[in-house]
Amino acid sequence: MFSSTVLGGGKVIPESNEWYVVANDYAMAEQFYAIADQMWRENNPETACCENLYGMAAQHGVFPRPASHAEGYAKLTGVPGSPVPPSFEISTSIGTFVSVGTVPLTIPDSGETIVRVRALTPGPDMNAAGDVTTGTLTTPAPGINPDVTICGGQFCGGAAAETCEQFRKRYLDRLAYQPRATMAWIKQKLLEFPCATRVCIREGSCCRCTPECTDCIDCGCKNCGSKMEFYVLFDDAFPCGIPPANVVNDITIWLFGEHQGYGEGQVEIGVCGSIYAPFPLMVNIAIDIEGCPSSSQKQIIQDQIQALFRRICPSIPLRAKQVELIVASVVGAEVNSQVYFEIVGYEDATPPYPRNLVYVTDCGDLVPECDVLPCLNQVSFSESVGKAAC
Repeated sequence: MFSSTVLGGGKVIPESNEWYVVANDYAMAEQFYAIADQMWRENNPETACCENLYGMAAQHGVFPRPASHAEGYAKLTGVPGSPVPPSFEISTSIGTFVSVGTVPLTIPDSGETIVRVRALTPGPDMNAAGDVTTGTLTTPAPGINPDVTICGGQFCGGAAAETCEQFRKRYLDRLAYQPRATMAWIKQKLLEFPCATRVCIREGSCCRCTPECTDCIDCGCKNCGSKMEFYVLFDDAFPCGIPPANVVNDITIWLFGEHQGYGEGQVEIGVCGSIYAPFPLMVNIAIDIEGCPSSSQKQIIQDQIQALFRRICPSIPLRAKQVELIVASVVGAEVNSQVYFEIVGYEDATPPYPRNLVYVTDCGDLVPECDVLPCLNQVSFSESVGKAAC
């Protein structure tokens, strides 16, 4: 280009002044290209260095997350009516925890209450998986036992500060817009609550009206297609995974806000809903198997049944066929087997316990009433099929 436009087609002689001018122009052009390429990379959140990434995200109000505190649930016992301190500390083998969320004013008539607690020190070191079962109440409280039980022996949610690459992924996910009022998004968000293991939509037997129902409010009828109502279960923290009322209240406020519909919680403006705690329905399972299944086969069947009960949701029918398929998958479909459900522990049930917890079909299936969750009590085996199939 220099030869044709400056020298009129003349040759550029090596080591001449013209040769050095052309070499200098070429080096400058390469430098400009390199700077432009670098600037382009640093304006792209996928390739920017950490410092520029943080500055870019800050313009949109997104910042790296600091280390988070582990949380769990502590059971306090004491004399009914004793006042519970609005704030207290619990000392455990891994550190100190303080009360958070809704704290009951007094010990209820049952003599025990459950309170959510949070570690004083953030980070993953305060997490525990079933190995911290007790603690000591360091805040004096008359009428309350200083010995505290940690529900499930676990603390969850403690994490180190977000790294650059973790922040980059979260920021890119945020840039890829996702609607926040969908059932799928809300269910995923609820699983972020400390130690939550599963979320169920309130449906099944809750979504029906009896023929004599004329006023849906008084009769308890529900249109499941127009309300956002959920169950949040904690299988490793509470019996049958069912949280106490104060934890349910904390979840509701955290998700929907103190004043629903104003976007004060995790959901968007205009989104309202409720969190419910189901009632436990204790169930024994009797399995009648032809022949003599081995101990290992029995153990596999029990493990798979326990896994089944960790997946089922309240108000949804529990079919005997579900358990029969588990048995067949272990001992073989050619072996005759029969499954029977037995409801236990409610012979003397009185209000506020529901009077009619479940409907048992002619085939032995369980159809729980609204807000009733079948919970596994025990599994027993026998080696003869004594009843005809349904």
